[in-house]
Amino acid sequence: MHDLSYLHNILILLLASVVIVIIFKQLRLSPALGYLIAGAAIGPFGLGILGIDDTTKSIAELGIVFLLFSLGLELSFSRLMEMKKYVFGFGSLQIFISAIVLSYLAFAGLRISIEVAILIGSALSLSSTAIVLQVIAENGEQSTRVGRLSFAILLMQDLAVIPILVLLPLIKESDVSISSALFSALINAAIALVVIFAIGRSLLRPLYKMIADTKSDVLFLSFTLIVVLGSAYMSHKLGLSFALGAFIAGLMVAETEYKYRVEEEINSVKALLMGLFFITIGMSFNFDLMLKGLPWIILASFALISFKAIIIVSLCRIFNFPLGPSIHSGFLLAQGGEFAFVVLLMAVNEKLLDNQTSQFLMTVVTLTMALTPILATIGRRTKSYLYTKEVLHDNKIKQEIGNIASHVIIIGFSKVGRIIAHILRKKNIRYIVLDNNHRMVRIEKSKGYNIIYGDAMNIDVLTHIGTAKCESIIVAMEDEITCMKITRFIHKHFPDASVITKSETINNAQRFKKVGASFVVSKNLETGLQMSHAALSSVGVSSEEIGDALNAFRDINTEVMKDVLHSEKHEKNTELFDKDIKANDKNEDPD
Repeated sequence: MHDLSYLHNILILLLASVVIVIIFKQLRLSPALGYLIAGAAIGPFGLGILGIDDTTKSIAELGIVFLLFSLGLELSFSRLMEMKKYVFGFGSLQIFISAIVLSYLAFAGLRISIEVAILIGSALSLSSTAIVLQVIAENGEQSTRVGRLSFAILLMQDLAVIPILVLLPLIKESDVSISSALFSALINAAIALVVIFAIGRSLLRPLYKMIADTKSDVLFLSFTLIVVLGSAYMSHKLGLSFALGAFIAGLMVAETEYKYRVEEEINSVKALLMGLFFITIGMSFNFDLMLKGLPWIILASFALISFKAIIIVSLCRIFNFPLGPSIHSGFLLAQGGEFAFVVLLMAVNEKLLDNQTSQFLMTVVTLTMALTPILATIGRRTKSYLYTKEVLHDNKIKQEIGNIASHVIIIGFSKVGRIIAHILRKKNIRYIVLDNNHRMVRIEKSKGYNIIYGDAMNIDVLTHIGTAKCESIIVAMEDEITCMKITRFIHKHFPDASVITKSETINNAQRFKKVGASFVVSKNLETGLQMSHAALSSVGVSSEEIGDALNAFRDINTEVMKDVLHSEKHEKNTELFDKDIKANDKNEDPD
């Protein structure tokens, strides 16, 4: 029987990935950081459970392939065109200026060649897509100015991967100057984009249609793997980076109507291999070297965060962003990103960089990624402080809404908030909508809605909009945890206020009651009641009987609802929800 020792390595890696995902999900931290820590623990410089051999190197390369494929899959030219001003304007300037500054620092501080310094500076100019998007989603900032700008910058950074990947194998040739290497990179990138249009529009779409018509999930996944791995292999055979081939494959698939089906089919494989890739990166961390160079690691991390933040804030001001959102964006995008690991690993493989320097830089990137939630919170609070100083101290809100009383306050102009505002407006009931999306406030105000920009967790803002004198406060934010935090904050500072909010599940409605909500509408409950109404009506039950039956069930404090809440499934969900709230409180204390 042939040697099966590689199974031992794979089993250890899989076990480590499962354990770390469970732990970091509970802590609401990025699994990417967990994978790095797990790799460092089981690697040759940690517990020594695994060594860096051909198996782990192959897994790392597959992880790179799928990481780059996922980056390409997120891009589409239609999405780029929607935000072209910020994608190509702001994003290009951010990458270009950051790359120049960081390349100079790398050249001066690490004593490496100018070509390698440019490669490292370009890689460090990119931010962490996974962590930034996670932080934005957790705080419900997707539709805010900061959220949209961050997404646009990340899109451009994904596109910048092409010339960096093309540049990497070229600069290892000693007789190639940096200018000619860069020129070749741009030419090859242009050729790659032409190939994307040619193949993606003429060949890939009909082939996917043929596979999809078979209605076989196995064939669809198999063909997708052929596209990903085949593109990586062909790119490598043509003398380019295999990662570039995977990225191009993602771009090709993104231009077809099968993009979302591909994402769904390959998501688990991608997540698994990317996790194993980060574990193999962590395995190269040498704790002795890290401890010896700790002061320099901290200094380099501070320099990376500082320079990137200053550049982003300055560009925000040039693009007419207010100071608060500018600072928030700067802190949010100041870290290094996952792509830096790809470049550093490939630079070591190409003998462009030694292991010690590579490990130093990877540690810096890891530290800045780990600090992202804290940096984002600092930026958010700074924005809130500046907003309070600018708007409240100048009495802009008071001038705008006057001395209002006996009104309804709607927090969050979501789909639910819009419906409520529309109905109150039609009934000539006084109301104020409070939302933290500056663009939405400007647009909806022009449509006649009484909406103002502000932070619902700022005591001065709530005071100025007459919270103490209102009839009720409706918390209608999209994110349930955000609704919970706002409800608790309002109840703490205005205990007599009547707070109305919504809950995704029946059991979480009780959690809202405990933190101060006066009335909670459960999405699941109301959907069930509406469908029950239709079912009873279909079998001939009278409207009066239907109304009595539904009203008897609607109150969440009835014995029937308590029985539902005490089921094992709901108890588990309640515990998880409480942990989510506590984890969020660690990142952002409402006080």
